[in-house]
Amino acid sequence: MRRPLILFTGAALASALLAGCTGSGPAPTTSPTPAPPPPPYDLTPRAVRDFEVPLKPTVVAVGKLKITAIGLRTGMCCVVGTHAEWPAKGQYIYVRVQIQNADRDRQEFDGTEQFLITKDDRAHKIDINAMNVKRQMFKVPMGAGNVLEMDLIYDIPKEATVKAIRFTGTVTTAIGGIKTETQQQDVPLPPSSR
Repeated sequence: MRRPLILFTGAALASALLAGCTGSGPAPTTSPTPAPPPPPYDLTPRAVRDFEVPLKPTVVAVGKLKITAIGLRTGMCCVVGTHAEWPAKGQYIYVRVQIQNADRDRQEFDGTEQFLITKDDRAHKIDINAMNVKRQMFKVPMGAGNVLEMDLIYDIPKEATVKAIRFTGTVTTAIGGIKTETQQQDVPLPPSSR
């Protein structure tokens, strides 16, 4: 007597499950609600430096670094440091940049690979003497997730006009840090800060 009862209960349960799986109505369509973006840091605003204009921030990803040009000074005649003064052959251009290491590993920012582009499409390297006088680093190791701010200083002809800055970074493998490719992106700059 128990056996038919168990069979009947099992059959009833199976038909109920099948009925639930093959419902006649359309499946409910609910899209997941996206998580809100995290809030930004509440940082104290800083005034731009003398003869500098603030730039509209455009974040550029090159390799594992995110680089943003934040300030520009053009037409500077010389650089003055704690130990020297150095005149420009033409004019000094300062580009203030913020660099973020977006990787979980160490990365290196190479200032010697960042080029200032003038209206005649010439690419100019940073000026080593000016960078030394202002005690700026050329190659900067950055820890995972770190953010750095620094000046890139260029010496371009007096009559030249600024067009853009070309940010460069390398993509490396996770194992061994082998360079696999170089990425470049140009960010337009105003022709003058005055």
